[in-house]
Amino acid sequence: MASTTKKWTLELMTCRRILFIMVTSGFILNGLLKTMFNIAIVTMIKKNNETSNSELFDWNEDQKQNILGMFFWGFALTKIPSGRLAEMFGSKKVSGYSMVLAAVLTIITPVIAHLNYYALLTSRVLMGFLIGASWPALMPLSFKWIAPTEQSVFMSCITSSSIGYALSSILGGFLISEYGWPSVFYFSGTISLLWSGFWFYLIYDSPRQHPRISPKERQELENKIKETGESGKKIKFTEIPWKQILSSGPVWAIAFAQTASFFGNMTINAELPSYLDQVLHYNIQQNGILSSLPNWGVYISSLSYGYIADRLLKSERMSVTAVRKVFGTYSLIVPSIFMILLGVWGNVAAVALTSFYLALIANAAVTAGHCPNILEVSPNYSGTICGLVNMVSAFGVYVATRLVALLLSSGHTFQDWRPFFWIQCGVYCVGGIIYLVLCSGRLQSWDSKRCKNETVKCTAEGIPLNKDVV
Repeated sequence: MASTTKKWTLELMTCRRILFIMVTSGFILNGLLKTMFNIAIVTMIKKNNETSNSELFDWNEDQKQNILGMFFWGFALTKIPSGRLAEMFGSKKVSGYSMVLAAVLTIITPVIAHLNYYALLTSRVLMGFLIGASWPALMPLSFKWIAPTEQSVFMSCITSSSIGYALSSILGGFLISEYGWPSVFYFSGTISLLWSGFWFYLIYDSPRQHPRISPKERQELENKIKETGESGKKIKFTEIPWKQILSSGPVWAIAFAQTASFFGNMTINAELPSYLDQVLHYNIQQNGILSSLPNWGVYISSLSYGYIADRLLKSERMSVTAVRKVFGTYSLIVPSIFMILLGVWGNVAAVALTSFYLALIANAAVTAGHCPNILEVSPNYSGTICGLVNMVSAFGVYVATRLVALLLSSGHTFQDWRPFFWIQCGVYCVGGIIYLVLCSGRLQSWDSKRCKNETVKCTAEGIPLNKDVV
């Protein structure tokens, strides 16, 4: 009986499922670390009618937006280095050590905040640098562990960061009201350190390196995942086809889509607590609950989008290009409609909350759109390209935070916020149109030296992923 139970447990908890659980939980913590500060800063700043309090700070709106925006400088700067480091030294080390350092920095944030305003700015750049390493570092790992027709569902683990956003809103509101704003940093930093220990023990960069994987699972993965010639060796920086990458239409399609998505998604997550506080006038606990609601829907809907996309690919009813265009365009055009509603009726609580929520849920279709598209365009340079794309998009988010600071420099009313919603609508539309025109699901010829003068077919379970049936 005991041996049967052990066998059943081993079959259920395969190494790939453990990978999915760890990556998902890692992105949850990634989101938690990223947004706990956005919740805390609402109560870290003195209100106009508050008396002296040594725990609070006299930051004006421009200083506040500087603190929020500096995170995205680091978030942008880490993208290409983290992708390259993962290609060279493995995703396990890059993701693991970046989480350890981010956790430690989070725990000491209250000390840094009281030390000096500029020290806090520096720490936010460093935090962005560490948190931003996660996605580019994931790409080489997913290429070696996940079959092409299962990438959409696996990419939903990226949107599990939305659960982190939700938890930060709920837990942040509770912890601040009960124990004060420093408690959110101690809590999130500690559990992130615990996660890091499990990551280093359980995760390996490829099935071949894993000491505990069963022969059956290893064989199944090797049959599903056909690695190209260069995937098993380290690629030198000088060997990367930079000219071809930077002049590639499909790469720029992904870059524009990601920039538009980040511009809206991350700005909403960063600014929603402030909007609920300043425009809709919710208290901190109400703010936390309301800010968390859309993020649960984001993760659930991303799983649904990914499942539908993978089913379409396996059925061969649509080509990879067609599937990516449908979901990628949908993820940007639909949210633009809700930005219009916010621009007109954003001061009505029911309309504002519904529009924010549905815009984020629609944008979750990126997991079946441009996110897995990186691996289809160039699996060998996926870490580098993901880093490049995210660097461009992170600078876009920084521009968004500075734009908010400029628009709110004279006040925090709905009329002050209104122009931002119109701008956001335009950004979504431009990103969606460019992605629709330039997107491709074909493996690019420059991805492999062997592929420059031949048609390359990427197969998984006998399915021609570059088959053109658009």
